[in-house]
Amino acid sequence: MMNFVETLRKRSELQPGVPALIDRCLSGDRVLTYSGLNRLVDYLSFNLREKKVVSGDRVLVGIGPSQEMYGYLLAALQIGAVPVLCDHAVPHNEFISWVGALEPKVCIISKRGWIGSHFDEVLRKIPSKIFVGLVRSQARWLRLGKLGGLEEQPGSAAALICLVRETSGHLALRGWSQDQLRQSVQLLVSQLKLKAGEMDLCASPLHLLGNLAAGLTSIIGARRGRSLEHQVEKFKPTRTAAGSPVVRRLLRKPFSPFHRVFIIDAPLEPEQIDYFAGRMQHADIELIFYDDVPLAALPLNKYERKGKATLVGNFHAIVEARVSAREETDSSGDGMPEVPVLAKPDQTGELFIRGAFLPERQRFGEFTRERFQAMAGSDGDWRSTGVFGYFDDQSRFWLTERLAR
Repeated sequence: MMNFVETLRKRSELQPGVPALIDRCLSGDRVLTYSGLNRLVDYLSFNLREKKVVSGDRVLVGIGPSQEMYGYLLAALQIGAVPVLCDHAVPHNEFISWVGALEPKVCIISKRGWIGSHFDEVLRKIPSKIFVGLVRSQARWLRLGKLGGLEEQPGSAAALICLVRETSGHLALRGWSQDQLRQSVQLLVSQLKLKAGEMDLCASPLHLLGNLAAGLTSIIGARRGRSLEHQVEKFKPTRTAAGSPVVRRLLRKPFSPFHRVFIIDAPLEPEQIDYFAGRMQHADIELIFYDDVPLAALPLNKYERKGKATLVGNFHAIVEARVSAREETDSSGDGMPEVPVLAKPDQTGELFIRGAFLPERQRFGEFTRERFQAMAGSDGDWRSTGVFGYFDDQSRFWLTERLAR
């Protein structure tokens, strides 16, 4: 089974001097090439190995988006460990409960960062800590003679975990197995039309992995307003995939460097659609449906509404989707997963989906270690989305209601 970091190795051979990551710190903009990122990942993987992190161990990455964060993310993947990324806008008690359940072997933190400043109770229970900026000299690691070791993993093994605040306000786990991560990245490369040589303003870890696989340059957006505007004006990224508030801010000026824009929190309210329709002369804008990976994409110029129903479009070929004719689902009675009752065309019901690429989703009350240890074991299960709508006679999905998932 190929380790995802092999993709980075191949890119560093094809385009060693091409910028891979650009971020901003107090001293200014930092540019890291593909070959430089490859060396950084090797270096940080030794840092993890010194802390006795082995294949399957969880690594809590508690620093904000930066070269260091993505370096440790890739370093954990390289040695077969499971990076745990977290949304900083999370409920305090739920975060503590999740970290306790996941039992990370080590955490990556900054003393002035989010976790280092607010979660002493969490840190005390984690065996090892790595403080960014305090790792020892790279020269020592080079003398170990193990540069670049990749740990192969079975396809069903856990690869990546994200703790995400859902629309309900609760914190939930989304976890990818090795196979699911590979397929999700491939889906992003194809559906977001990622092409080597382009420059992307990127804030999502999954999208950044797609960019690295395709050979793009990723700008890690600064948090402060002026810094973000400075990055856009200086580096002129040609594309971005972001939520509508961020995209609206990026396109508010009369002229924009963006040629392709994906809005990832579709569907949008009519007034938002009107605003973005006035910016279509500057960029091709597409509306992306669903959270982690795109299930459907709709060009803005094909947007439609019928009463309270909003057109989402046709689902991608690798996505199986059906609308249930009623709220309850049929069960075989033998312990097999429930199957949604297929609705007729134009009949409204709850949307169910399935696909081998879909990440495992667990809320804390539903968390089981058995499901966590075998993330790829439920590829054939239909998954409830909490979204209501119908398919028309052209197999296009119309959204009528969205509920908290």
